[in-house]
Amino acid sequence: MQTRMVFWQALTPVHPGTGQDSSSVIDLPVAREAATGFPVITASSLKGVLRDGRTDEASNKVFGSLEQMGELTLTDARLLLLPVRSYAGTFALITCPLVLKRLKRDAEALGQPLNLPEPSVAGEQALAGSAIQYNNKVILEDIDLSVVGSSEPLVEALGPLIFGQEEKYLTDRLALVSDDVFSYFCQTGLEVIARVQLDHTQKTVKEGPWYEEAIPAEAVFSCFAIAKDPQHFSELERSRYLQIGGQASVGRGLLRRLGGGQP
Repeated sequence: MQTRMVFWQALTPVHPGTGQDSSSVIDLPVAREAATGFPVITASSLKGVLRDGRTDEASNKVFGSLEQMGELTLTDARLLLLPVRSYAGTFALITCPLVLKRLKRDAEALGQPLNLPEPSVAGEQALAGSAIQYNNKVILEDIDLSVVGSSEPLVEALGPLIFGQEEKYLTDRLALVSDDVFSYFCQTGLEVIARVQLDHTQKTVKEGPWYEEAIPAEAVFSCFAIAKDPQHFSELERSRYLQIGGQASVGRGLLRRLGGGQP
């Protein structure tokens, strides 16, 4: 079995829905991991978009059918970097020790070991680059975090892997925050979009408003592709861009594949 690490960047807000209404204030929430509550793009969504409706024998071999298992396996795309509004530098890309430990663990299990540092922060502390600091603090929305070190070692490890020649994009914005702070922003820092349906004859509101949740643009996800034949990885390279989730007609869900994903 061959393994490849793949990273996706949201170019527009993404709504990987749950397929059902919610009883909460948010009518249409995004899909989340049950244990952590972190937003996630399910593997079935990614695989369906990559397949693009093809049902020929070659596609059935790669993606599977009712009669046979596919030879290309994808994991869920987990949230790696979440954009959050910052007082300095416009916005920060935040991650946390838990997210990095899971990425490193899974990469090693699948034969793609990562040489990642394992920094630790607690409470209202952060590791950050100078571009998002103000008076030795990182101010994210309504939370002030004290900077206790630089995020440069993480940038050196993750930047080339994810962004390649665009590494400076991460250098300017990366912040490592505590697991609790990351979880807080995963719950409260997503976009909430009010929508209505119009009656086109009367030019009035027919239904709504209802409220949809979306993962903001600039978020970065990571997943793994596993294949019996390395040639199957070419399915990932058919296009650098994917549209995933709902509301394609209003520009939602545009993803860009980043880098090669090879350590």
